Amino acid sequence: MKLGLLLQKLKYTSNMSLQLIKQVMNHPAKAKASCWKGYKAEGKKKSPSGKKTKGGKVKMVNNCVKK
Repeated sequence: MKLGLLLQKLKYTSNMSLQLIKQVMNHPAKAKASCWKGYKAEGKKKSPSGKKTKGGKVKMVNNCVKK
């Protein structure tokens, strides 16, 4: 089932809370890969700055390579 269709069904479910719907809509899998102009995303790598997530792990960022 496509994510968009699933989100539409969740919005109309009466027992679904607004907070849960927002969590699903902000899920990382839905985020679009972005890189500089002339570059494309090829997988993920650990953040060069060493920035950490709430869980304490090193944040993963796009591995942008020249086209």
